Amino acid sequence: MKIESIPTGTTDVPIVIFSFDRPDYLETLCRGLAAQVQLKPDPARVHLMQDGAVSQLTGRRHGDPALIARSIAVFRAHFPDGHVHAAEHNLGIAENILRGQALVFEDLDAPVGYFFEDDLEPGPLYLAAMEGVRRATEPFADQVGHFAAYGDHRKRPPGPEVGFRQLGHHWAFGLRREAWRRIQAWLPDWWDEIRRNDYRARNKRRLLELWRTRRVARDAVTQDAANELACAELGLARIGTDVCFGRYIGQEGQHFSPAIFRKLGFEGLSWAEAELFRFGPLAQATVQHIAQRAFNMHARFRQEELETTIATMDAERDDPDRLASEAEIRALWHLLLDRRQVPAPYLARHAGRSTIRAVRRDLVRRSEFERSTGP
Repeated sequence: MKIESIPTGTTDVPIVIFSFDRPDYLETLCRGLAAQVQLKPDPARVHLMQDGAVSQLTGRRHGDPALIARSIAVFRAHFPDGHVHAAEHNLGIAENILRGQALVFEDLDAPVGYFFEDDLEPGPLYLAAMEGVRRATEPFADQVGHFAAYGDHRKRPPGPEVGFRQLGHHWAFGLRREAWRRIQAWLPDWWDEIRRNDYRARNKRRLLELWRTRRVARDAVTQDAANELACAELGLARIGTDVCFGRYIGQEGQHFSPAIFRKLGFEGLSWAEAELFRFGPLAQATVQHIAQRAFNMHARFRQEELETTIATMDAERDDPDRLASEAEIRALWHLLLDRRQVPAPYLARHAGRSTIRAVRRDLVRRSEFERSTGP
């Protein structure tokens, strides 16, 4: 199997893998990368961004240290000349991805990087296909954001002709340095809000509020959603192949379950196989159409659905990051600790100064709370 016009050899593009606590998935990814048949990874340019177990912000344990250690061992078994960047604390998906991209575009000063989450199994031609997309988009580099080669998993065209489509998820994608800089310049207020809490405890209501300041919006506020909206408003097309050169394997994760995996059609998916694949031409009109279509979709949501989405959320729950009133603090002490009186210094320190989230976290960590709720 091969892709026409792509030379056999080793890519000089840095490869970054994001990992947390799923060593079995990571094993599948690393095995697939190591088994590329046309364009291979440079073992010295493969980097593992390994997240840690415990949040420095909240002290909460998000992962199993044993699984994290296994993940590092898996990577080193496949890429002994690669580089492990183990975080001391749990960063969360968004910060871990950001530091991997900063490594490529700032520390290494590379013009392009390939980024892999651990739940994409690359077929034997994945890197060659990524090179095909990179070359096809090079004439329009200032108009392209993320690009990938995992294909259309529903239609699954067999090839040998390879076409282009709107990219969906960011499982195994390429990104250029200048596009990354433009995207990050669009996101400072999103980052400010994300960093108030652990990523898993992000305040969706406040993040949706940010979309009111934009021309585009979604009902999602994850790092993938934020990057997608940045590309839409900046006019950067996110481009993927129609032919599948990899398969998604993430049945279990923060956003997937086996039921969702099956419902979305990923079960039984595999990559296309043929003796020869040929990339068709990519016209500027196609790039512009993909970018405009994405903008139109998200601009329509911003105008027609965002306010309803926020109103529905407001009707269902309150903001956990609102400043706690004296009355709310008294109610929490009574509810969580069975105490009718709150020490005056505690009220002075927290009323109108600390968030409900922070007060609640403080109270449930007290030994008094543990005693009253123990077995």
